[in-house]
Amino acid sequence: MGLFSSGTSNSPVLNWEALKNNGGLGSSKYTYRTKVPGGWLISSFVSEGMGLTFIPDPKHEWDGNSL
Repeated sequence: MGLFSSGTSNSPVLNWEALKNNGGLGSSKYTYRTKVPGGWLISSFVSEGMGLTFIPDPKHEWDGNSL
């Protein structure tokens, strides 16, 4: 089976958690995070498109709030 094969009973699952956004014009409308090895995978959606980034946090200590 390949990397993107589907239909297996032991397929990995990403559990996305919605983050609240308080921003002005141009800020993302929807932002989500999921735990991955070594940190967080962040997904943001705006009217013009989307973005995906990795935030290193090996102990998953980040609570989702801005600093």
